[in-house]
Amino acid sequence: MKYMMRRMLAVVAVTSLSGCGGLLGGGGGSSPEYQITTNRQSYSRGNTGEATIRNTSGKTLEYNLCQRRLERQLNKYWVVAFEWPTAGGSCTTEAKSLAKSTSVSALFEIPTGVPTGTYRIVFNGLLAEDGRTVSPDRAATPSFEVR
Repeated sequence: MKYMMRRMLAVVAVTSLSGCGGLLGGGGGSSPEYQITTNRQSYSRGNTGEATIRNTSGKTLEYNLCQRRLERQLNKYWVVAFEWPTAGGSCTTEAKSLAKSTSVSALFEIPTGVPTGTYRIVFNGLLAEDGRTVSPDRAATPSFEVR
């Protein structure tokens, strides 16, 4: 009976995480529409980083970089460590245009209170050519280390 309960809990945990984009997938930032890079592979807590989002599609795409999250890798899963905007902050819902072959940069700060480990930034407001939101694994920077 205990074995069956543990197994059911594991299935529920995996299902919950996969529904929120919590499963580890790919190196991030790889989709037919966008290429996402960071300016470094390692940051110290309190550092400011820069992510560059490049339109690699053949069309003008829409995006909003305000809502994003810092995710930490725990075992083989990604879990939310920090979200922007912070409490008391807000974002507009306005989508901006990114012409083909152009890029836009966004700064992000590594909070001083996060533990060391492997992280990524996920941009929630990247839209694909069909107007749908890009999946978290494809809207994420490659992983980087926080020391």
